[in-house]
Amino acid sequence: MIHIKNLTVKNFMSVGNSTQAIDFDRKDLTLVLGENLDLGGDGSRNGTGKTTIINALSYALYGTALSNIRKDNLVNKTNGKNMLVSLDFGVGSKNYRIERGRKPNVLRFFVDSQEQDITDNAQGDSRETQDNIEQLLGLSHDMFRHILALNTYTEPFLSLKANEQRTIIEQLLGITQLSDRADRIKELNKQTRDAIQQEEFRIRAEQEANRRIEEQIESLKRRQTLWSNKCSEDVKELEKALLALQSIDIEVEIRAHQDHRTWDQRRKDINELSTQISRVKMDIGREEKAAAKLS
Repeated sequence: MIHIKNLTVKNFMSVGNSTQAIDFDRKDLTLVLGENLDLGGDGSRNGTGKTTIINALSYALYGTALSNIRKDNLVNKTNGKNMLVSLDFGVGSKNYRIERGRKPNVLRFFVDSQEQDITDNAQGDSRETQDNIEQLLGLSHDMFRHILALNTYTEPFLSLKANEQRTIIEQLLGITQLSDRADRIKELNKQTRDAIQQEEFRIRAEQEANRRIEEQIESLKRRQTLWSNKCSEDVKELEKALLALQSIDIEVEIRAHQDHRTWDQRRKDINELSTQISRVKMDIGREEKAAAKLS
């Protein structure tokens, strides 16, 4: 059973820079009445801070107001900073304290005056610490709004969506584990589908890589075949040339080369003689012309 002891509020909604405290640590019933002294003792009872109290309880326990008010809008507009809500309560034999604020962001959780470590505090919130608080309370924020803090801001149960109604009913009957397990199964199914998709991507990538490797292997095989055929042709040509060289009579070839050199020398001699004869004929021609002129 939750025993709310006291609530302190500063710079929260209509509460200003002066800390306001409410003592709930009493055995009888606590009734909160609002009286607007600015309008006289019998004036309107609206706008005196009653809703601020229940919103402060909601914010301290769950980090959010009853209605859809942005967290930064919960800060007192006049001061605009240093908003802090503190709540002391007991569960069983242990005492707890929550301090939660904005501008700057604050979240501190105490168990029997011992502050608990909060390693994932982000913008005044910690999902892990909040889960621990809700497990301790045994009450979700939806249950808090619809069961404990029912007011005109809370949407009627019959107006809720089917899944929201189911959630509240399951929490009332204590069978939320079924939904939690169903959600866990959905998450596992999603993770499995994602893993299968990633594995399919990996398999397709490997298949594509294998296809390219196979193409390279086929290309190398074709090049190997062409190289082998060319080598075989070259070997055959070399074998033919070797056979031709083996059939040559060396002595005959030597004599042929000698005869060729002799023939070449004689051809040169003939050419030189022919040149000389041509010159002599030219000289004779000139002499005959000169003799003709003298005669």
